[in-house]
Parts: sequence; C-alpha cells; structure tokens
Amino acid sequence: MEKTKRTARIAAIILNVCSLLLIGIIFHFYRIFDENISANKKQTAILNEQIAEQDRLTDDLSVSYHEKLDELESYKDFEELVAIEKESYFNEIIDLEQRILEGGTAKKIAYLTFDDGPYRLSERFLDVLDEYDVRATFFYLMKCQETGYEDYSDIYDRVYRRIISSGHTLGNHTASHKFGESGVYQSVDYFIQDLLKNRSFIYDRYGYMTTVMRFPGGSGTSSMAPYIIPRLKEIDYVYVDWNAETGDGKKVMSPETYAANVLNNTEGKDIMVVLMHDYSENTLAALPDIIKGLRKQGYILLPLCDRSVMCH
Repeated sequence: MEKTKRTARIAAIILNVCSLLLIGIIFHFYRIFDENISANKKQTAILNEQIAEQDRLTDDLSVSYHEKLDELESYKDFEELVAIEKESYFNEIIDLEQRILEGGTAKKIAYLTFDDGPYRLSERFLDVLDEYDVRATFFYLMKCQETGYEDYSDIYDRVYRRIISSGHTLGNHTASHKFGESGVYQSVDYFIQDLLKNRSFIYDRYGYMTTVMRFPGGSGTSSMAPYIIPRLKEIDYVYVDWNAETGDGKKVMSPETYAANVLNNTEGKDIMVVLMHDYSENTLAALPDIIKGLRKQGYILLPLCDRSVMCH
C-alpha cells in the first residue's frame, strides 16, 4: 500500500514537472510568435508609410514639370536645363508606371491624347488643360502655309509653340494622314517618308524632336502596319494606340455621352490612354468632366514619353 502511494506521488511530481516544462515551452514559442507579429506589424507600418510617401510625391507629378519650366526660363542655358528637367520628370513617370504594374501603389495614370490637329479649336483645348493643370499628348499633322493651310497658319503655328512650351508631349501623326490607294499606307517606304517629312517640319520649325507616333486610324487600320513597325525602330520611333476613347472620331454625340464613354470604361485599366480629337466642340465641352471624373477615380493625368509601357 505504501509502495503504491509512493509511486503515485512520484507520478504526480513527474506530471507536474512535465506540465511546467510544457507551459514553459508554450510560453517561449508564444513570446517568439508575438515578437514576430510585432516586428511584422512594424515592418508593415514602415512599408505603408513609404508607399504613402511615394504617393504623396507622385501627386505633384502632373504639375511639377510645368512649374519647373517657369523657374528655368530666367536661366541662360534654358534649353539644356529644360532637357535635363524633362528627362528627370519622365523618369519619375516611368517609375510610377512600374509601381502601378507591381501593385505598389493605389495611384493610376491616364494619358489624355488628341489627334489630327492642330485645329482652330485647339487653343481652347489648351486653355482647359491649363485651367486644370494637366499635361497631355497631341498627335499632330504637318499643317502650315506650305501644305495649304494658309487661312489658319498663324493660329496653327501658335498652337505648336504653346504645346511645346507648356510641357505637353507633341507626337507625330504623319504629315498627311491620307487614306486610300494614294495615301500613307500605299507602301512601307511611302509611310516612312511621310512620317519623316512631318518630323523634319516640326524639328526645323520648332526645334522639337518627336519620338512617339500614332498610326492614322491606329495600328490595326492597315495590313501594312506590321511591316511598318520594324522600320519605326530604325528611325527611333515608338507607336501608341489607345484603350479608351470618347468616340468623337466615329460620330457626333453629346458632351455627356463623350464623358461617360471614358469614365464608365475604366475598370481594370490602371494605365489608360484616352483618344480624343481637338476639332470637336462637344469633346471640348466634355473635357472638364473627363478630367475631374478621372481624378476622382484616382488617376494622375500625365504626358506620354517614348519609354512608357503603353508605347511599342
């Protein structure tokens, strides 16, 4: 009987010791787990703050280049300083594109683009863009007295200069934009010659070298485009199409419809290229709502550069 009691006491002691050891082990691992959670929370907080700081910086992208242009105008080496600042500005945009694609920011980009100008109405489009501090992209043709646009040549000249001096991107849309058997798509060589004619016109007259182009009608318009694209690289061009549009190039619709065509079709488009035409009164009327609506959806409105992921 005594032996049985002694055995029971020993068993109880062993059980208590094991329980204490188990509690100690559990506490040890809980402390490590808790420390890891705390460390992860701190790292997450630091990362979120870094992302927030990056987003605060990108909030100023849409106006920073324009403001710095104003600052640089008093310097003697204006053109060189502008080129440096422009490169720095586009580097920031490309960095933002990458962070968007990697999911590192909630920001989105919309590139507003206008085709086929300049037009008599273009200055009013520029007025709206200035009012809302927006830099955009204009794909223009060769319009001057030498090509039969005598009536508005002074206005067109003013538009070209204003686009360049305001920090917008000026793109090449070929010299003529002609379709049909005698148009730009009659052969690869003819297309390239027409494109280079417009590049020379813009550079010789305004000192601006275009590096981004848009096919008349888009790259899917002609069966000739796949043969033209390899030649573009040889002459230092990239091309860009679009993934959203007002529809003003198809038929006349109300300003409200044009705005809705853009704002209601943004889902899944973290980086947008919006096609518009600066000959349309209704597009002009819709432009403020498009700008405000895109910004409300979290888009930063920026000018294209030839290193954008939207360029090919």
